[in-house]
Amino acid sequence: METFIKIGGVLAVLVVPIVLAFLNNKLAHLKHNQESKVEALKLAVEFEAQDLKMRSALYKDRLAKSLFNNDSLTYNEAKFFSQYENADYWVVQYAEIRGMLTRERDETGVITGFKRKSHWINALLFLLGYAFCAFIGLIPFVIMNKYIAWMVSSYEKGMPLTILLLVTIPTIFLLLGFLCLRYVEKYATCGIFLNGFKKDAFKLPEIETNNEEDAAV
Repeated sequence: METFIKIGGVLAVLVVPIVLAFLNNKLAHLKHNQESKVEALKLAVEFEAQDLKMRSALYKDRLAKSLFNNDSLTYNEAKFFSQYENADYWVVQYAEIRGMLTRERDETGVITGFKRKSHWINALLFLLGYAFCAFIGLIPFVIMNKYIAWMVSSYEKGMPLTILLLVTIPTIFLLLGFLCLRYVEKYATCGIFLNGFKKDAFKLPEIETNNEEDAAV
């Protein structure tokens, strides 16, 4: 019995601090989430305040970045997305391909929509560039035995520059191929965003009503 008590005491000494640390971490996480939600609500109220129009463009941009937790977002972009349901979701999607889009504006400078910057021919050229670069870059893997033999032969002949070129050139082409593929991927993601936004994004009725009232005033 005494042995079990001793073992229980040792286990308690080992386990209790771990449990307490886990609980403290959980409580701190919950407190942080609660504080973040309260702060987000305050930012949302400030974002919709009427006197915000009197603030500087820099202040409004900083507020938009904080509200949506996105450093690349501007106030005008945030104001546009705030008209739609699930604005946070659309901002996240938009941020991934922001550089691929041109912002359409009305005569007052307000954003009214988005369109692609580049034509589909550019995506086709980058796709062909990817195929070409990948073909060149993968040659060493296709003829691995010969390639290693060339490198060994160059080493034996005292030609380190040739070895360097045999390693560097395929690497550069693989990197270029990767960059081309990334562009094609972003172009495709851009199309998915535009189609999805056009189909699934719905304006909030309250915002539309407020906009009509403001226009009337």
